[in-house]
Amino acid sequence: MKHRFLCKPRFLFSLVSLFLVACVGCYSLSGPNSYQRTGIDKSKIKKVAVFSFHNNTQAREASRIVTEAFLAELFKKKTFKVEFPGNVRAFLVNERIVVRTGIDLQTMKLMAKRLGVDAVIIGEVDEYVGVDDTERHVTPLVSIRSRMVDSRSGKILWLAHHRRTGDHYRKVLDFGKVRSVAALTGKVVGEMIQSMP
Repeated sequence: MKHRFLCKPRFLFSLVSLFLVACVGCYSLSGPNSYQRTGIDKSKIKKVAVFSFHNNTQAREASRIVTEAFLAELFKKKTFKVEFPGNVRAFLVNERIVVRTGIDLQTMKLMAKRLGVDAVIIGEVDEYVGVDDTERHVTPLVSIRSRMVDSRSGKILWLAHHRRTGDHYRKVLDFGKVRSVAALTGKVVGEMIQSMP
């Protein structure tokens, strides 16, 4: 009986130690670095247009994946009406406009008039690692910058920067770790959109 009694604290200590070791390296999640203009009249921002995100990485599909993720999350959130991407592309082609990292006020005003959008969303993909599924040992990494600009005044209404790896969502014993860069993109974009006005 005495032997069994002594083993219990030892077993509990071992169990607690294992738990603490498993938690080492776990990340505390915080939202994106973001800014919202004070005094925004949200009732005037009903419809937005999303431009293709500029790709600053070597991953060729990064722009398309991130842009589509933004569109999907905005449709899901239903805070704004989202202009159909085909109409945005047609407008840019017809006006011979190339959008990389920004857009001038005259173009935004013209878009507001033609498409009836109240704001435009522009962004850049700064880091995008893990798109090659054959490299399973690679931890996915996504870093995105974005901003929402009033199409009438050119004022920045919202901007955010978010950087995450798959390990940021890890809990105990690797549970929660995001292993797919596409899934990580969805999480990063979703958290960014949650910080919007």
